Amino acid sequence: MPVYSYMDSAMLARLDLVALALIALAALLGAGSGAMAAHATIGGVSINLPPPEGFCELSDGDPADKGMITKIGEVVGKGGNRLLNMSADCGQLADWRAQTRLLDDFAEYQTPVSSMDTTLAGAPAESIKQTCAELRTQGGKISADTASDVKSHIEQVFDKVRLNEVAFVGVLAEDTTACYAGQIAKYKTDDGTIKTQLTVFGITVVKGKYIFVYGFAVYLNSDVVDGVLAKVKANVAALLAANRS
Repeated sequence: MPVYSYMDSAMLARLDLVALALIALAALLGAGSGAMAAHATIGGVSINLPPPEGFCELSDGDPADKGMITKIGEVVGKGGNRLLNMSADCGQLADWRAQTRLLDDFAEYQTPVSSMDTTLAGAPAESIKQTCAELRTQGGKISADTASDVKSHIEQVFDKVRLNEVAFVGVLAEDTTACYAGQIAKYKTDDGTIKTQLTVFGITVVKGKYIFVYGFAVYLNSDVVDGVLAKVKANVAALLAANRS
């Protein structure tokens, strides 16, 4: 069985901005069926997928959820990934199912299809380091050393992004367990509202498998990035803890 020693360029290409933008757009529109569960089997390996605190999983048993899962799964699949699990803020999800609001705060787990049957060789930390290096070259390294400089950079990106465009804001954080990056996109919803979507994603390794951990929220100002990044970091930590042998 082939083994990956790092995240190769083909896998990183699946994080291209167009695919990420489509994922966010499909979620705003809300729409076979993909079965969501608290765990997934990837290349014969069972992995637990805990939802973020205060989030509830979407279910195939609910018609609205099923439409969302199917739509997102199709878009993610076109980007070369498999949607493993999707959840949303529990209060928002209840209102969304009642058709009284759109989802603003939701989360996803994904994995690259090309590596599902392979197992990572060596220490995950080295692969994560390589992944961050590749993402920085992909467009938008944040080289600032202070939080205020990072926020200034993100605000500049926000000012430049136009309707129906997406902008990669760069790598937001890196440690031995995951590489974190973000993007901002502007869309018009079905009711004519212009919404700015913030996506923060963490790339980590669980039991030798790459897992992408996504967090989505409405972008109001650069302070929102701190909150979403903290949530994605907490979700990565929970994911790793839930899968310790």
